Amino acid sequence: MDGGTEIRLFDPRRTPRDWTELIRPTQYAVFLKNREDCTSLAPGGQLYPNPDDNSCVVFNRLDAAQRFCEAKVEALPDVRCEIYDAQGLAHAPLLVIVHPNFQRKEESSSFWSRRRKLLAAIFILLSVPLLWIGTRGSNFSDVATFLAFNCILLALRFLYWDFGLRHREREAWKRLEAHRKIERGDA
Repeated sequence: MDGGTEIRLFDPRRTPRDWTELIRPTQYAVFLKNREDCTSLAPGGQLYPNPDDNSCVVFNRLDAAQRFCEAKVEALPDVRCEIYDAQGLAHAPLLVIVHPNFQRKEESSSFWSRRRKLLAAIFILLSVPLLWIGTRGSNFSDVATFLAFNCILLALRFLYWDFGLRHREREAWKRLEAHRKIERGDA
């Protein structure tokens, strides 16, 4: 089964009907999506003609799933592959694989992380002169204070966004390492 087995996500004629009830704890499901809009794609990289036909490719080993994904994104650069464990979509994917030319465009990339932190710093710095103007008692003081507090809140939002993505990545990394240990027999 190194090549993976395609299974429909929901099949009313199958028992059990849902894919998460079919997959074993040591298996991995690969979902193919369009890199731009995250619409589900068939294993061949095309859109599903009928949304009820959505499927995933199940692998017994993580490295086989990863190789499949790397080959798929190399052949079809607009494809994004997500590898999930048996817990399914309840958690973030263990791995997200995109074509190397587009890794920088992923929202969790270090490029976007630096950009979010830079924007937060700019908003914090912008709030300082606005707060100073707000304390001067001029006609513009109410608006300046309002803008300063909004800059601070926006900065905090960017930092929280970055923290949330980092936290999600750390949790996925811990789960990924736990699965790798199980496959090596270290667990």
